[in-house]
Amino acid sequence: MDGFDAERAAWIITAAYALTLPLLALAWRGSAPGRERIFWSLALLGVLALALNKQLDLQTQLTAFGRQMARDGGWYAARREVQRLFIIGLAAGMAAVALGLGWMARRLGGPVWVTLAGLLMLGGFVLLRAASFHHVDRLLRTGLLGTRAWVVIELAGIAVVLAGSGWAAWRARRAPTPSPLG
Repeated sequence: MDGFDAERAAWIITAAYALTLPLLALAWRGSAPGRERIFWSLALLGVLALALNKQLDLQTQLTAFGRQMARDGGWYAARREVQRLFIIGLAAGMAAVALGLGWMARRLGGPVWVTLAGLLMLGGFVLLRAASFHHVDRLLRTGLLGTRAWVVIELAGIAVVLAGSGWAAWRARRAPTPSPLG
């Protein structure tokens, strides 16, 4: 594991997100208007945001900004409590989004549920990374399948989203095209 290259891993993960985007777009295009189309729109936007964040490293900038605010505001010693409240708020927000997507996905097909499972995996991963407790960081940096655990976990979530959106895109291509004559 001495030769681990975090930058290369980030590019591989970004490429995996990028490969998923066209399938999500095809799933969106082949979906019925209404809840299903909204689901695919949100999935597409969420994966796009994760891809951009992977390269822009916005969470590091947010952490640095928060640290500087804590120093400037004189509450740096109490930063752990603020971090705890931030994580609780993030978890509550993610739970609300998960419940909303689950409610939206009810009575929709298998591809939506597979994609939702992948999105929930990625959301859980984001929450795990945001928590950034030292023992969690240590666990995520351990070796797994020839790379770091965090790489495998994130790629697994992307793979599930890829499978669900690919399934939806495949089904949309196989669906009969309606005749313009009715």
